[in-house]
Amino acid sequence: MNEQAGQPESTRPFETIEGALTYAEVSERLAVSLARILDLLLQTSPHEIIITPEWLCRTHRELAGHLFPEWAGRFRTTDVQVGTLEPPAYHKVPLLVQSFCDDLAERLRHVDVDKLSDIAECLAWVDWRFQWIHPFKDFNGRVGRVALAALLYKLALPPVETAPTDAEKRREYLEALRAGDVGNLGPLQQLWIRRLGEAI
Repeated sequence: MNEQAGQPESTRPFETIEGALTYAEVSERLAVSLARILDLLLQTSPHEIIITPEWLCRTHRELAGHLFPEWAGRFRTTDVQVGTLEPPAYHKVPLLVQSFCDDLAERLRHVDVDKLSDIAECLAWVDWRFQWIHPFKDFNGRVGRVALAALLYKLALPPVETAPTDAEKRREYLEALRAGDVGNLGPLQQLWIRRLGEAI
């Protein structure tokens, strides 16, 4: 279940507390949890939303803990490969997540909320960096999208589509993430400028 290359997500089997489930069945259950998480987010005052390692772990546990109580809400304890990406070794994850949260807090202090490119640069960095660290055993994409939704809400911006289902848009997004892996966040920043421009 470690998102190995060569095994399409749609065919991955899952051993859950409810027994063996298909990817589609797990996705349906996670969608319910995700809707609840986002609803609670909107009931929280924006200034009270602070993304910390504890916040990320709690979000992951609320998302998947009812299916995977043994590891949901805990950082991964094994090394993984995600497509062509080899995320950092598992023992580095706690420190990297803390650094990510500290860096994010600092970036938010300096982001110019009146400048679209400034906001897009911050969101592109968050989008890429969280997925690059890949802190959890599974469902990192969903937790990353919750974090992005929280930041959009915190910055008084409208929600945007962060999980494209269109094949071409998904390919473009994944290519932008991979460009980030080699130090080029430009494509992902441009993607975020377009997303924000369409939403505002």
